[in-house]
Amino acid sequence: MSAFAPAICQTPLHNWIADKFGIRSVALSRERIIAEQLRLLNETVSWARQRSAFYRERLAHRSPAPLESIEGIRDLPFTTAADLAREAGRLVCVSQDEIRRVVTLETSGTSGSPKRVFFTDADLELALDFFENGVSAVAARGERMVIALPADREGSVGRLLASGIARAGVIPVPCGLFTDPARVLGLLEDHRPAAIIGLPIQMLSLACAAEATNGSAFRDLRSIVLCSDHVASSLVRTLRRRTGASIFEHYGMTEMGLGGGIDCEAHAGYHLRECDFLFEIVEPSSGTPLPDGMEGEIVFTTLTRHGMPLIRYRTGDLSRFLPTPCPCGTVLRRLERVCNRIDSAISLGSAGAVTQAALDEALFAVAGIADFAATMTPGTPPQLDVVAFCPSTTDFGGEGSLLGALDGISSIAIARRSDDLRVNIRVTPDPLSAPGAKRRIGRNA
Repeated sequence: MSAFAPAICQTPLHNWIADKFGIRSVALSRERIIAEQLRLLNETVSWARQRSAFYRERLAHRSPAPLESIEGIRDLPFTTAADLAREAGRLVCVSQDEIRRVVTLETSGTSGSPKRVFFTDADLELALDFFENGVSAVAARGERMVIALPADREGSVGRLLASGIARAGVIPVPCGLFTDPARVLGLLEDHRPAAIIGLPIQMLSLACAAEATNGSAFRDLRSIVLCSDHVASSLVRTLRRRTGASIFEHYGMTEMGLGGGIDCEAHAGYHLRECDFLFEIVEPSSGTPLPDGMEGEIVFTTLTRHGMPLIRYRTGDLSRFLPTPCPCGTVLRRLERVCNRIDSAISLGSAGAVTQAALDEALFAVAGIADFAATMTPGTPPQLDVVAFCPSTTDFGGEGSLLGALDGISSIAIARRSDDLRVNIRVTPDPLSAPGAKRRIGRNA
């Protein structure tokens, strides 16, 4: 690092996790973290065995003796999305009058039944605590933060985030998911926030709308936090170029209680909530734990949740633990950006496969593209239909630029050269996605 280069601040999660473990921050080490996680893991397994009908049955043939090492978790069975869909009530460890919030999530599983996740007041407090302590990475006391997330109901992520950051002295400005970027740009002009948090596509549409005007709404904006969907590096580069803001990425899901980890100023992977979760990376087919540096499925175990603890929950997300220390100096683990899911790949025969993540990387690098939707239709050959949202034609290079970007994906280029894939592209000035919709390649019958 140059002598004149700005120092990278250590993630605020470092001191927070040390405090949660009752350890001085300078004494926090991997050994101490693992020891505390083992203690909490044994408490969680014991609690679940005693109070959950599901885990009492699932763990019946395993010794009730405490695990002697963190590696002992590998002998415990996985919990799946199908379990949440079929047996959510039997997973709950408390009486129904202790449940504060129930979240219902649609699933793409074979049952078609929605997943249900139950939270007590204490469970929701864990999320508030994380938001309160994590916000200092992006905004300071007395500054404003716009929250472009659902906030219409009590216990919604937008309301929880607003309550959490308010504890840290950051002023929340809720705006919800939006279909009108001009309205949100007006909010930025009026409130001059230091930060905004929202879905990647919504933040990109905001940047495109601002660029079509004078972009002045972003002049006081220091940080943008992306959450609730996978993030392409090409989208991050576009946002950084158009807004001048530092782009932070959050990883989490409702099953986690909304917060899993967030990157630091080094922007080199998510730092994880290791005081509340134990994360693993496993080989998707066999479930075998993988060493740092190897990509596999993310699995997590809740360590502090009482309403519905989850033991070895399979997320379906793909990533890897980064094996080297973060430049910020923390001892917390780093998870590489999550871009793919196990079920996201669509086969192109001998040419390989294509994923939503690959399409994102290719198409968000095309100037003028704010969103797109892709659908694969089987046939001889199959057809990939891409509809791209281009709010302004000022910088857009035409449909040829989109086709060229798609040919940068090797599987598509190979399939097209051998006439094993047709590609149809349409550009529209009309927004595509319903606010909050998860983006994935559509599949026609």
